Amino acid sequence: MDKVTYHARWDALEQRQREQSNLPESGVEDATALHRMLTHTFREFLIAAYCDHWRHVYASAAFDLTSDREVLIARAVTVHGWTPGVSASLSTQDLALSLIHELARFTLPEMAVHVSYMNLQALPAAQYRALIEPHE
Repeated sequence: MDKVTYHARWDALEQRQREQSNLPESGVEDATALHRMLTHTFREFLIAAYCDHWRHVYASAAFDLTSDREVLIARAVTVHGWTPGVSASLSTQDLALSLIHELARFTLPEMAVHVSYMNLQALPAAQYRALIEPHE
């Protein structure tokens, strides 16, 4: 995936997080709320990149999983041995949480790391490094 695509994905995820947090698109913001929103955006960005990786793997096995949710269900089935029905009954957030060990060890593509660093600059340096470095 190219830089432009990663930037567009980040922007869409950040916009959704801003709407959920009731944060304005620009201007003076509550630093704590901004930091929380950026942390949530990074988490969603990490999950999306993880799903992209597995979508590509499964496509090579002739499975066309189009949504991130479908990928998370397939991964939960594989990792935990759950049935598709059990996995599908979980929320997307619960599916991601059930895969936390894999997400914690997931390496982001180089361009996704670059986009993450660029977009997390509002966080204190130690905080954004702690988010990104395990995924480099």
